[in-house]
Amino acid sequence: MPTPVQVIVVEGRLEVPASRRILLALNHPPDLPPPIDKGGRTNFWPEIHKYNQAAQWVPVFALADLEGEPCASGLIAQYLPNGRHPNLILRVAIRMLESWLLADRKAIARFLNISADLVPQNPDREEHAKRTLVNLARRSRTRAIREDLVPETGSPGIVGRNYTPRMSEFILNGWNPLEAQDRSASLRSALAALKIGLEL
Repeated sequence: MPTPVQVIVVEGRLEVPASRRILLALNHPPDLPPPIDKGGRTNFWPEIHKYNQAAQWVPVFALADLEGEPCASGLIAQYLPNGRHPNLILRVAIRMLESWLLADRKAIARFLNISADLVPQNPDREEHAKRTLVNLARRSRTRAIREDLVPETGSPGIVGRNYTPRMSEFILNGWNPLEAQDRSASLRSALAALKIGLEL
């Protein structure tokens, strides 16, 4: 059985269910600590050094998006210039969590009620995976999916008003990280790092 994670810290709301689903897929005990949602990258990254310090005492899982940054290693080095403690399992989705969700092509197609042929073959290469997912939702045969995930006409946002709860539902009940890793190198790397880190 893996070493139990004692602290989970994530960049945003959608990473809350994703972090839980990932750990459960790796046979982590189900009594997980509630993830700490930092409410965006402007809070997550400036505070990651605190969780690096905490990792001296307990295993910490941290999850964030790469977004517009050039590379994950450079981003981590910027905020942890003295290095990362081995107990801090810090993983960065390339370029955002939605690429990991799109990587489970059959599951996301079922959820959106679209053809799996429409889902990108290599979601890690999507410049803005969230926008890609919303554009797929526009083609859904299910009206409720379109209404929840697609922004209303004239809205300045890129997602619909019920995007986060709807996608959280998919993550917890439909998404399989072990299936998705076959089409996302960054997710595959994250799962491997978690498995090694939790078995130490």
